[in-house]
Amino acid sequence: MRTFAVIQGLPVIEMEAGNECGRVIDLLMYNNQITGLLVDMRGWLNRHRFLLLENVSSIGEQAVMIRSKDDLEACQSHDAFETSISLTVGRQKLKGMELLSETGTLLGLVEDVYFHENVGTIVGYKVTDGLLADLTTGQQMYSGQQLVIGKERAILSN
Repeated sequence: MRTFAVIQGLPVIEMEAGNECGRVIDLLMYNNQITGLLVDMRGWLNRHRFLLLENVSSIGEQAVMIRSKDDLEACQSHDAFETSISLTVGRQKLKGMELLSETGTLLGLVEDVYFHENVGTIVGYKVTDGLLADLTTGQQMYSGQQLVIGKERAILSN
């Protein structure tokens, strides 16, 4: 189990040539599943690329490994990109959003997600109550079966 914070910024390396293709900048999700990663490509004219999670060979401590740079797709050319919600930089980002329980209790602000890297299943959400609360009580992890994401807040149900 990992959090996105651990893989954010890691280089994406193609195993065919050993070249660095870019760096992981965001995680995309849909229906409690990680659909893929958003990769910032190297070079001035290169744009962000979408990497389906199924095309990731492995996620290590130092790099994300893929078979070939051909596994990176233009963002707009894949349906999974259009339907996914991003964690940090997309049009509708989850990080910083209020997280409510299904009973209406404010759990805090979403900080990160916990997921199984092999299958992409989200198992929990790291939530913050602010810097002072984090220093005194620590951040909390909440898990649930379904996350409903609105424009301003998310609701976690069991």
